[in-house]
Amino acid sequence: ENELTVVLDVAHNPPAMEYLLRKLRATYPTEEGRYRYRFVVGMSSDKDLGLCGRMLLDHVQADDDNNNNNNSLPIHLVEAYHPRAAKLEAILAAEPRLEGSHFDNEDRGITRQIKLATALVKKANNNKHEGTATREILVVCGSVFLMSEAREALGFDEPRDSECISEVAGAHLRHGQEMFGKDAEKDKN
Repeated sequence: ENELTVVLDVAHNPPAMEYLLRKLRATYPTEEGRYRYRFVVGMSSDKDLGLCGRMLLDHVQADDDNNNNNNSLPIHLVEAYHPRAAKLEAILAAEPRLEGSHFDNEDRGITRQIKLATALVKKANNNKHEGTATREILVVCGSVFLMSEAREALGFDEPRDSECISEVAGAHLRHGQEMFGKDAEKDKN
């Protein structure tokens, strides 16, 4: 009963987001109330934030219409710890309807929202209404820069580099993907 289905997909631009949403509908159809989706999303600042936001909102709206459930948006907005990551303010300015999403101005990282989303998915899956077989699926998407921390927050036990390699790579500072490009930013200044 505590089973959790998670989809991790970088879906970092409108064509990739469209493909992800189409693949979700094919693999986990929302027709007849079979599945619902809860998204944890962070994006890179150089992508079309508004279009990606509208695509998610349209998908969530169709999901809600199929399930007759109009609670708060099942979208959690986050910021990756990376210089190219879009700020929450930029995402919300690009698509103001995302104001109904879950986000935390104090803790913008993915770990907090993954934990909240996971708890909400498990609660929804454990509190199914009588006669309904709807299952929620957790989808983490929007940027490659989120995936390392997302996997860690979800408790994935993955091989790790030795302490020496990790220290040289700066793993003790932040996740590897999040450090990418920081030296390039310093060189510009």
